[in-house]
Amino acid sequence: MATRLENLPENWTTARVDQVGAVRLGRQRSPDKQSGRHTTKYLRAGNITPAGLKLENVLEMDFTPAERATFTLRDGDLVITEASGSAAQVGRAAIWRDEIPGCCFQNTVIRLRPHAVTPEFALLTLRHLALSGEFGRVARGVGIQHLGASRFAAITIAVPPMAEQTRIARTADEKLKELREAEAALAAALKGIAAQDKEILAAAATGELVETESALASREGRPFQSARDALAAIRATPAETDLFAQSSLAEPGAEEPAGWAWVTVAEAGEVMLGMMRQPSRHKGRNMRPYLRVANVFEARIDTSDLHEMHFSDAEAETYLLRRGDILLNEGQSPELVGRPAMFNDEIKGACFQNTLLRFRAGPVVDRDFALLVFRHYLHAGEFKKVAQWSTNIAHLSKARFSTLPFPVPPAAEQQRIVAEAHRRLEASTAQRILVEASLARIPDMIAQLLGAAVNGDLTTQDPADEPASGLLERLGPPPKDVMPQSPPTKTDEADAVIDPATDGVEASALSLADVLRASGRPMTLPDLCYAAGYDRNQVGEVERFYVALRSELGTTVRISEPADENALVEAIDAAG
Repeated sequence: MATRLENLPENWTTARVDQVGAVRLGRQRSPDKQSGRHTTKYLRAGNITPAGLKLENVLEMDFTPAERATFTLRDGDLVITEASGSAAQVGRAAIWRDEIPGCCFQNTVIRLRPHAVTPEFALLTLRHLALSGEFGRVARGVGIQHLGASRFAAITIAVPPMAEQTRIARTADEKLKELREAEAALAAALKGIAAQDKEILAAAATGELVETESALASREGRPFQSARDALAAIRATPAETDLFAQSSLAEPGAEEPAGWAWVTVAEAGEVMLGMMRQPSRHKGRNMRPYLRVANVFEARIDTSDLHEMHFSDAEAETYLLRRGDILLNEGQSPELVGRPAMFNDEIKGACFQNTLLRFRAGPVVDRDFALLVFRHYLHAGEFKKVAQWSTNIAHLSKARFSTLPFPVPPAAEQQRIVAEAHRRLEASTAQRILVEASLARIPDMIAQLLGAAVNGDLTTQDPADEPASGLLERLGPPPKDVMPQSPPTKTDEADAVIDPATDGVEASALSLADVLRASGRPMTLPDLCYAAGYDRNQVGEVERFYVALRSELGTTVRISEPADENALVEAIDAAG
């Protein structure tokens, strides 16, 4: 909801930001100020987060006593981030409550010292300007978006009577608290659902989800075939090695469920590592789509970003995926290594890369049951435990995966486990969808609340309140804090009180194309800014650099995509 500047409630008015408070940009950070006789803590943009102030890492630099008089923050000041790599993040705001006495602020922060508005109502207005996109529309820059103190000061806002500002802020705070509590409760519910899913998977893999086939057959007075008997029927000798005691999936000495057997993963099915990707395979007569780690999520295959490479006929026969194959991340972050999903013919003729392992269930293993087991192993940390790490990537490897223990219940019990697990997991999914939908509505509800606050729709008006126009006339303009007199320098110009009427941005006389041609190579935005003689520590200088860049783009210089600080700028002929 945008600010409604027309048809405002009676006794409200509109004013520029610099008419309701004093606006100042912080002092630039320069090498000669890193130490000195007057080392002082200072606030920077990184200390202002969407959730409020983050003061665990406050830096220091030298501020003279005169500078401290100008740049020291006071209780009730509003601090606003001046720049960000994203227009949506420009203008994060918080109220300074003198958390660090004597703290100053850097030129990545704009200070608003309230005069005709309360700090609390000012914060509501600033948050509304950010969420409604007004700050993003005002910000300028290529790569780094700058709000600019003068542009911020010139924004027109709605101003209620002072008494009503207090009522609005109090009501908004109560409602925002309710929304925050609801958000926390929903987030806790999501964690509870995730924990519930892990319990379902653990119960499925350890025989605690449904009645065992042994107990069911005994109660019904009928015979049943145990998993060991089924294994014995398909190979010469039954598996006598019980690997359950070697696994951390159960407490030492725990017994397997009646009728179950424990084998290795390799005995439970066929394990294969995918085809290695090589430059020679980028072209060929037999190009096929293949799946890689980026396509395999937990219990879900994502085919939105598929690559292709050449597979010979023989290789295609070996690496072709079939319905029911289970793919697991072979190389991933330690928490996600082994992340499994079942292939269900999402892409016909697809193969798989060697960043994935393929498990093809054997005759005594239900493939859906196998997926439940592997999902349990993922959450129980079994894959992480046996993986080998290199830097921040863990590798499961075919050999280590193949030797993991694997539980085999009787066939009928596997089917009942799968049915019950799916029923419960589907119920969890339905719960999760509802909770996530409710969570997704919270930001919109906050935006609507802030819009109502600054439009006069949150509380009732009191005709006895002093009109806002009378308030502004009575208080007059905000007082200006004047810097101590000294010979004018670029630094002083950056630090001076900003007059929105004269704070224009002029293009530099320097040709960026000439700078690039002289260097003989493309340059990043920060390097070009420095080489062209602009001071990146001064917001005005940075703005002048971007004005010059915009004036030359497409005619004498061009910039690579995406246009962030890592983008390269190169000179081009005027004709090209």
